[in-house]
Amino acid sequence: MIDVLVITKNEELNLPHCLQALAGWTRHVFVVDSGSTDRTCELARELGAEVVQHAWEGYAAQKNWALDTLPFEGEWTLIIDADEVVTPKLRDQLVAIAERPTAEVKENGFYINRLFYFLGKPIRHCGYYPSWNLRFFKRGRGRYEDRAVHEHLLVDEPVGWIKTPMLHEDHRGLEDYIAKHNHYSTLEARAIADDDGDLDASLTGNALERRRWIKRHVYRRLPAKWLFRFLYMYVVRLGVLDGLTGFRFCLFISSYELHVGLKLAELRRERAA
Repeated sequence: MIDVLVITKNEELNLPHCLQALAGWTRHVFVVDSGSTDRTCELARELGAEVVQHAWEGYAAQKNWALDTLPFEGEWTLIIDADEVVTPKLRDQLVAIAERPTAEVKENGFYINRLFYFLGKPIRHCGYYPSWNLRFFKRGRGRYEDRAVHEHLLVDEPVGWIKTPMLHEDHRGLEDYIAKHNHYSTLEARAIADDDGDLDASLTGNALERRRWIKRHVYRRLPAKWLFRFLYMYVVRLGVLDGLTGFRFCLFISSYELHVGLKLAELRRERAA
């Protein structure tokens, strides 16, 4: 069977979509909440989840605490965000894997594709699709790297890839989405300044290690990274094919890149003072 972990904070508009899609085929759903002031916890209990309160430690640390502390007993663990939904087709694929004897499944974990929605429309280009996230793994085989934001789940090889996407759509609206990315940009600037993370950066490693190497040794040295990010997403990765929504999305992500750069400059100035 499959156990599920969901991390929440004020997710009453998203959580019902997430939990309803998990009903009937998962063994146990743990919702680890960090002090929601809306109806998140009430809705979670109504939909059959077990709610556990734990003070916020950070994205990676919060999940690692849950993996280390909660009674995960299913042979497989699925980690999903409150604004994500497992489709019926993806559900059937996950169940098919979990129903096999664990020893017969050579993969220790699986990357799941994700289809992102922005302003109510899917983003199928811009370098955001396919979007691979390692979320499904054998119990006890996964742990998050120690990084403040954009952390990766680390699972020993071999791993597999599930092409059928989960859906990622934040129903709280653009104001919350902008506020979240403002916070992310602060954490990202700190992570760059501290060069944190447990993931090896190697040009000859796996896809994640190569990406981290390029980000550390090439991308950070580019001038006007916000402009490069826009051109890369909109032109190179064909964001133009996502129409007006794609153009707006590329502008939004490039502005995030600008905010990271400005906050990093401020942080370095403060540390040099």
